[in-house]
Amino acid sequence: MSVLDRSDAPPLRVIQLNDPSVGLEAVIVIDHDLFPMSAGGTRMVPDVTADEVARLARAMTWKFGVAQVPYAGAKAGLRFAGGDRSTLLTAYLERVAELRDFFLTGPDMGTNPEDFLSLEPADGPTPMWARSFEGMGMDDLAVGYGIKGAAQVVLERQGRPLAGASVAIEGFGKVGAGTARACAQAGARIVAVSTIEGALVDPSGLDAAELLSLRDTHGDALVHHLGLAPRPREELFTVECDILVPGARPDVIRVDNVGSLRCLAVIPTANIPYGPDAVEALHERGILALPDFVTNAGGVHLYEAPGCKGDDPAACLAEVESLIGETTSRVLDAAEAAGVTPTEAALEIARDFIRSAA
Repeated sequence: MSVLDRSDAPPLRVIQLNDPSVGLEAVIVIDHDLFPMSAGGTRMVPDVTADEVARLARAMTWKFGVAQVPYAGAKAGLRFAGGDRSTLLTAYLERVAELRDFFLTGPDMGTNPEDFLSLEPADGPTPMWARSFEGMGMDDLAVGYGIKGAAQVVLERQGRPLAGASVAIEGFGKVGAGTARACAQAGARIVAVSTIEGALVDPSGLDAAELLSLRDTHGDALVHHLGLAPRPREELFTVECDILVPGARPDVIRVDNVGSLRCLAVIPTANIPYGPDAVEALHERGILALPDFVTNAGGVHLYEAPGCKGDDPAACLAEVESLIGETTSRVLDAAEAAGVTPTEAALEIARDFIRSAA
């Protein structure tokens, strides 16, 4: 049963990688074989499961499809709860190198671009996805500029600019920081951020530059160093804002907390942030829920966009922003024309591309 026929069709292939001598325990999921090459990031966390990796691989299928990139969705999960990270990664990447004829991977939660440079030609230039720009990684900035592009489209359809709009960001890690940088530079107010340590909320706007500096120094503990009393991190989902950016683990927006949201639109950086029936519940409340596989596809364009093949990071980010904005507009137009949610419209766009290109 193909993913083109049923969204809950099982993945094509599950590859287990195990080496007890170095503690290697990993799973790679290839979603389908409609294209010869598959791709998706490697998530390196202690509790990753095969089911989570399969769901993420399916999300990559839709991400590539709606972005019009002829790759099959894939994902990898590498379990790591502490110990010799370097040895574990080396063993993992040696195994992954043997799969390069059909599976490409790069950074995701818990991994960095530098971790994957060993898979690139040693005598070539540093690829754009592994570079830094203005003190931040291009992979994180690309996602952030994609969120900016999507937010601008949403707000323009309300007759408003991004400048002055309020943004709340759940998960203030590297991608959250890239999103804050991109939105703040456009004049948006960052009214709330959260980490595993708690949430910071200020309706008048937090100082994005200070947040970024504190994050560099304190990591997740930055919430204890701004001079505001941290709140429980779950309170971020009750903050009044224009744009809510969920950016952590799956299923953070659920039917049981949809009623607490006070935002105009949800624009995710996280993969699969919506739990079962949450998108439909948001639609019933009149909250625009954009699909994660549309809005967080900046990393895909960072690898594939023509403007990102050269040597100009600013031009690359501008192209990423434009491409995500164009896709968002196409999805919203299709949703309005068909009277369906943006997720349903985006899935149909992705399926149409896969059918035509496979």
